[in-house]
Amino acid sequence: MFREYLYADLARARSLLAQRLGGVPEEHRSTDSALGHLAVGMRNYLGIGRETKTETYEQRSLLDAIFPALEELLDAERWLTDISPVVHSSESANPSDLRDLVEPGSIIRLTAHAQMFDASYVAHTFAGTSAAVGGISALSSSPNSGTTSGGRASGPQRERPGKSPKHGQPSVPVKLEDLIEDFPSAAMQGMDVRTLREMVKVTRGMFGDGLHLLLNTTGRVGWTATARLQKGRQYLDAEPEILFSRYGTAPLQWTVVGAIGHFSERSSTTGLREMDFMNPDGTASRSKMIAGLNSLMALVANQGFADTPPFPGFSIIPLAVYRLIPTARD
Repeated sequence: MFREYLYADLARARSLLAQRLGGVPEEHRSTDSALGHLAVGMRNYLGIGRETKTETYEQRSLLDAIFPALEELLDAERWLTDISPVVHSSESANPSDLRDLVEPGSIIRLTAHAQMFDASYVAHTFAGTSAAVGGISALSSSPNSGTTSGGRASGPQRERPGKSPKHGQPSVPVKLEDLIEDFPSAAMQGMDVRTLREMVKVTRGMFGDGLHLLLNTTGRVGWTATARLQKGRQYLDAEPEILFSRYGTAPLQWTVVGAIGHFSERSSTTGLREMDFMNPDGTASRSKMIAGLNSLMALVANQGFADTPPFPGFSIIPLAVYRLIPTARD
């Protein structure tokens, strides 16, 4: 197979492969040498000779071959389970079919249409749009419109984000919605600044920092699967703007190889009504508090407001995300 990688965690792949092989070669060296001897003179008595030696040296990196070797090894030794047929099955509607096949920690492969999402990309796109629309509107308006005799724009001024704090004052973190500048709503066909800022607030609240991969399934169960692509890993070295300009925002078919992080559970509001963190002797119970807060987090997740897949769903700790490169057509 010829793969195009969107993401590859080679450090984890090298660790897993080393456990199975006892070590991982990272480079291949080959040296070819040739020795020649030239002699002139009377045989067996006197001669003048010269030796020549030629060496060719080749070094090839094996880092890019680590994950294909690992995937092939895991598949051959039955450590890897392809769950695509079960997830996309149109016959069974029982979520236990998948949970009987794999469990948290199992290494799986799932091929599905997936969408990339990054909250900061949305904010920066809206910020660039607002700046462009505001500039075009200012250039197209008359020179004296909306200004006072002093040359400043009339009306309340919004403090620009990222302004340096005064000496002795703590710095205030910049919110993503503060990146959007003011612009006349008429220039955006009725879309005003407040709407764009509220939309960014929603994305900031529902999605954490970083690139998210949401996989769409077509089976009767309606499985949801999510994967967080960690920054700094190989092949994920581009900014979100570059990734979205390359692959767009529409769903594309990707193959994810990784480990099951956890399965989401059905949430219940019964435990939330009876959350009691106190022991009978009047001391606080840390275990009860954690259990109650985790129940609340599960309820929030199933409502779609937390960075975990709602039921029925599971999270994937990705080793690699790739798609196959098709062969040339005649």
